[in-house]
Amino acid sequence: MTLTKANKIIELLRQRLGLKEEFFIIERVWNKEVGIEGLEIMGYKNGTIFTKTQSSVVASELTFCKKEIIKKINQYIGVQKIKNIKVKIKM
Repeated sequence: MTLTKANKIIELLRQRLGLKEEFFIIERVWNKEVGIEGLEIMGYKNGTIFTKTQSSVVASELTFCKKEIIKKINQYIGVQKIKNIKVKIKM
């Protein structure tokens, strides 16, 4: 029986699930810099970050700060990858 290193297993799982490293970078920056309580990042695809909240007030706050948040995340990434943030209100 041969052993497989944990990082190899994690990489295979990420590939199978379609999770790229940039998603994890975006999520880390989001958690560190955005700071809007009650707003959860759900995913990232084609330059758009998808989020959800249970509050219309939080959704409004995101809309108000969206350009600044996009700018901040793109500065961390080093390229203009993020173009939009969409929010879904789930009751």
